[in-house]
Amino acid sequence: MFLEAVALGLFIGGFKGGRLTNIIDMNIRGWYLIILSLFLSMSPIFLRNFDNITNTSVMLMFFSMVILLVVLILNLDKKGVWLVLVGGLFNVAIMAFNAFKMPVMMSGLEGAGMTSLIEGLADGSIINYVASEATGAMQVFAKFIIVPKPYPFPKILTIGDIMMSIGMLWMIVGEMMRPSYSGRGKMVQFSYGSAIKRR
Repeated sequence: MFLEAVALGLFIGGFKGGRLTNIIDMNIRGWYLIILSLFLSMSPIFLRNFDNITNTSVMLMFFSMVILLVVLILNLDKKGVWLVLVGGLFNVAIMAFNAFKMPVMMSGLEGAGMTSLIEGLADGSIINYVASEATGAMQVFAKFIIVPKPYPFPKILTIGDIMMSIGMLWMIVGEMMRPSYSGRGKMVQFSYGSAIKRR
């Protein structure tokens, strides 16, 4: 859903006359923490040849999400980032209460054609998810919102995922529509230099 949100945000921003260069030049505070977060999220790939590393990998992947929340806090001045932060906090909170794993509601997965996810949960190959049949408040924050076929990329989402996707779309459109003052800055510099020459 995040890739779809980015693509839709770029489309809407471009349709409204926004500048793609604003995204390229966007000032992201704590960008180096994103690199650290990506490295931690890929930890299972580097640790798969070691024994008894499942819990370690789960913890590292969890803390990679916490690090991203820190980056969001550092960039709350940008439109939509607060919504991404709230959605991320929902996801991190439910994982913290489930051994640092995201609970996934099993009902409806087979009907949605998500057999690979069912098999991955059964054989333990998907280490950061856990099968759940929770009810009440726990179900609200778990992955229970099905996006089934014929959608080409069927998936199961949390409320937090949806909030984060909307926030990312909002941020991208907002940044693309942000006024750019680079041209005005060059004009001021030129006029100032011309004034010196006339003196």
